[in-house]
This record gives sequence, structure tokens and C-alpha cells, in this order.
Amino acid sequence: MRIKIIVNWGKIFGIIFAILFIFISFQTIKHDYYLGIQQIKSFTNVQNDLKISIVSFNKTNIVLNVNNPLNLSITIYNITGKYVYLKKPYIVPPHNSKDIILIVTNYSELINNISNNTETLTISLGILNTTINEVETL
Repeated sequence: MRIKIIVNWGKIFGIIFAILFIFISFQTIKHDYYLGIQQIKSFTNVQNDLKISIVSFNKTNIVLNVNNPLNLSITIYNITGKYVYLKKPYIVPPHNSKDIILIVTNYSELINNISNNTETLTISLGILNTTINEVETL
């Protein structure tokens, strides 16, 4: 009789732990789903949130300051234009800013194109495993 009661308590505890495990698993999935939705919202706001400003400008290079207000690192893979290019990729950590240097290949033509609103820059950014390409006209 005593062995039968012990076996029943073992089954009861096993069922309770299985239910707790399932409940915790669902909570984890729910939390991961919420984080995924938040990351998608971050991706859609990158263009509005990311701040790029000119620090200095001369005949050989343009120094830009990139401010990253997101909770994720941003990698600037490339910035190219007809007369400017990015020499190497830069990583901007979360909630930080970083100066990046664009190389100017023809200063007078660059100024002429900017004056005529015909200079276009292609910007390639990376967030997590997603690459975002943006074309801007100066």
C-alpha cells in the first residue's frame, strides 16, 4: 500500500513540473515574440532616428558624425557618391556617436553637384543581419 502512494505522489509531482515547464516555455516564447516586434519597429524608424551631421569639410575629406540612438549597433558598410566614398566600414555602438570620414575625389565637381542638387549618395547600413540601402540627394 505504501509503495502505491509513493508512486502516485511521484506522478503528481511529475505532472506539476511538466505544467510549470510548459507555462515557462510559453512565457519565454511570448517575451521573444515581443522583442522581435520591438526590433521590427526599430528597423522602420531607423531613417527618422539616425542622425548624421557634417563635422568638417575640406578638399580631401568630409567628416560626418553619426549618432545612434537605438539599442542595437549599426554598421555603416558603405557611403558612395560620384565624387565621394567611404574608405572602410564603421560600427556605431548603441546610444553612441562616431565620426566617419568620407574621401573626396574631386572637390570642385562635388561642390558643383551639391549646388545643382545632383549629387546622390548611396548609404548602406547594417543592423543585426539586415542591410538597409538608402539613396539621398544633396
